[in-house]
Amino acid sequence: MSPSEGRQVSGISRLFLSCDLIGSTAYKQRRSHHPQAPWQKVFLQFYWEFPQQLRLLQSDKAHRDARNLQFTLWKAVGDELLFTCDVRCETDVYAAVRLWVATMQEYASKSLSDKLIAAGDGARLGVKGGAFIATFPGPDSESSIPRRPDIDRTGRDVVDLNNDALSGTRNPDDYLYDYFGPSIDTGFRLFHESKSRYFTLSVEVAYVLATLHVARGRRRRASDDLVLRLGAELKGVWGGRTYPVFALDLESEDHIHRAFAVFEPPRDGVARVLDLCRACYHSANWPFHVYLPEARRNSPFLLPPIDPLAGYVGQSEVDPIHDDPPRPESLDEEASPLQ
Repeated sequence: MSPSEGRQVSGISRLFLSCDLIGSTAYKQRRSHHPQAPWQKVFLQFYWEFPQQLRLLQSDKAHRDARNLQFTLWKAVGDELLFTCDVRCETDVYAAVRLWVATMQEYASKSLSDKLIAAGDGARLGVKGGAFIATFPGPDSESSIPRRPDIDRTGRDVVDLNNDALSGTRNPDDYLYDYFGPSIDTGFRLFHESKSRYFTLSVEVAYVLATLHVARGRRRRASDDLVLRLGAELKGVWGGRTYPVFALDLESEDHIHRAFAVFEPPRDGVARVLDLCRACYHSANWPFHVYLPEARRNSPFLLPPIDPLAGYVGQSEVDPIHDDPPRPESLDEEASPLQ
């Protein structure tokens, strides 16, 4: 589904959420499947049932803070579903992430544990996912990609063409609408670090959750399962510096994991996570930004984004395209040696 209607000029942060099927490639190539659960049906069920489960849980009392949030399908990439959700305050981020994780767990426990799906030898299916935040109109941007190469023959500047395509009522028959920017690129890098146990988070999402965790009063939302998994050099991200990969430990209460924890390096808690997020976010060359216009007082997320193209003056191309390019002489029927 295309980005939201209308061009965003005042600034908005959008949460991107992923749910990916684990073991899908091997599952499709298994020698045996139950005749009532061919692999094609299993994946069609994922495309249909996961969004339905998300909507069902959103109406549950346990997720009342997410009740007014709008989750929009962005795209399906193979066996991965990607949704977006506009967020205006810290609680929106928390509620959306917790609802999404609950949906993944509910889907896995109910749908993927079905006896017909599990029947046969070989790979089993699971889920993994992650979340990141992108902010528009800067540092991230929306794009319009013409579906027909002859949709414009004026030679106008592509920035102007893109602005026109994004303004007003959008026409999905003429354009494919999408997103691009540093947060999008980094988000996909982070999704590769996801595991069934670890729901990966960008620094911005972890920063928001950690801020709520240490807050006082009614707006506090605990995230005891927020952990730093590792530091990684993500290709092309942050000038090659070590990027902290945060995650929600979805199995933090498992008694075996808790027993193992005494032998692992000590975890200093969410307060230390918050310190690391602050250090990254407020460093001189940090390329990402969060804008939450309804954030709490003195929040670092109240600063509106800057449109990097606000002062851009479009320039027409030197040679506007008026006609289709001539056919090569070798393809001209009159010059064909076959005549």
